[in-house]
Amino acid sequence: MVEVEVRSRVTGTSDGLPPVLVRLAEERVRARELIRRAVEEQIRLVGADAARCRQLLDRQFLTPADVRIQAPTGVIRLPRQSPPGAPVPTAEVARAQRAFAEGTFLMFAGGRQVTGLDEEIVIRPGEPVTFLRLVALVGG
Repeated sequence: MVEVEVRSRVTGTSDGLPPVLVRLAEERVRARELIRRAVEEQIRLVGADAARCRQLLDRQFLTPADVRIQAPTGVIRLPRQSPPGAPVPTAEVARAQRAFAEGTFLMFAGGRQVTGLDEEIVIRPGEPVTFLRLVALVGG
């Protein structure tokens, strides 16, 4: 059994999804599987407060299409029409995997950037994996 800490960060904010500990059967895992397990664990940890969980997931996985549509207004906002109620893990996992594939967030593991859903990651003891959502600075 191997454990890895997964940290989710959004530049420009200190308020984000909590780090989670993901347990794996072995030290090799595909990016898509690590995303699945991390999102499920994030929902488990924050899911008691459905509205807060939804807000944090929306912030982490806001799509490029959302940004393109809102950019002409000069302000990028989180989606207003999130599905009501508690997040559905299978839907959130699919959204997170799609967001990664579209470049909405980056993944770093073992000192390098992971670039594809089917890329194999070797988990090293004591080294966290980071999901990093880059957000453009105002005026930049």
